Amino acid sequence: MSTAQLGVEPTAAQLAARIEIPRRLPPRLSDGQPLQHLSHSSYSRWVLCPDSWRRYYICAERSAPTGSMFLGRQVDDAVTLYYRRILEHGEHLSLDQVRDAYWDGWKAAAEAERERLGISWEDDLREDRAFKLGLDAIELTFRQLVPRLGEPVAVQRRVEYTLGAGLEWSVLCFLDLETVRPDVEGNELPLVVDYKVKTTPLSQPKADHDFQPAVYLAGRWLEGNPAAAFAFAQLAKPGPRRREMAASLVSTSRSVGQLRGALVRIAQAARQIVACYERFGREEPWGFADPGGWKCSERYCEAWQRCPGGAGL
Repeated sequence: MSTAQLGVEPTAAQLAARIEIPRRLPPRLSDGQPLQHLSHSSYSRWVLCPDSWRRYYICAERSAPTGSMFLGRQVDDAVTLYYRRILEHGEHLSLDQVRDAYWDGWKAAAEAERERLGISWEDDLREDRAFKLGLDAIELTFRQLVPRLGEPVAVQRRVEYTLGAGLEWSVLCFLDLETVRPDVEGNELPLVVDYKVKTTPLSQPKADHDFQPAVYLAGRWLEGNPAAAFAFAQLAKPGPRRREMAASLVSTSRSVGQLRGALVRIAQAARQIVACYERFGREEPWGFADPGGWKCSERYCEAWQRCPGGAGL
């Protein structure tokens, strides 16, 4: 007799066990091959707007990166270079050396983007201002964040895990930085660090509810090498609420139960993705973002003008 027949509420584990995880994900329109991975970013896109997910991952619709996205990548690359030199050569680059590398990387990346789709610079973030903000971000990182992040263990490490035997897809993560740093008692605590250049940095309550730490920490946990915490190393751009760039380090952790819950969320998303593909195919809409949310807007959705759930028919 089942728990429902006995009038007993099933446990979370029992409910999770009822989710049938699909063996494979839908195929891409370009080559007919099934998608190989889900990630934190693909899960977030799915939750915000299923049809945006369809257009991006199934139909391979791409648009030029925004200036904010380009800026974040270049700062990320410069900080990554600093830690990679420590790990591979035992060399601590100076601030001026990292700035020079940032300048070289910016020129090369901007040229590469121009040959592809270009860069969609925002009205309030033109290229010259973005470049200067990047220099400020690197200086602030050296002054306020690097001393607090601990000793590097790995940089830009690929972590990949599956949710069950026989699946033809996996969850994929790239960990910006992994470190160890001492706690108040002098014990070394393993830490996963993610760099962010944002207009509005995450507060502690938002960090405690953000999905990315759970996905990344689950990867370390499944490796048998759990991290004590996940830290957002944040650089907040100047704006209406601040006159100068600011830095903050916000750490958060997840219980084993929360890690398991994150895996269930990904499994359920995979099941829903396959169900939408089987029901609607590649061409029909799969569902739209909340019309009152930030995602469903001309500014943040490249397809808004032609989407029946955006600008309308």
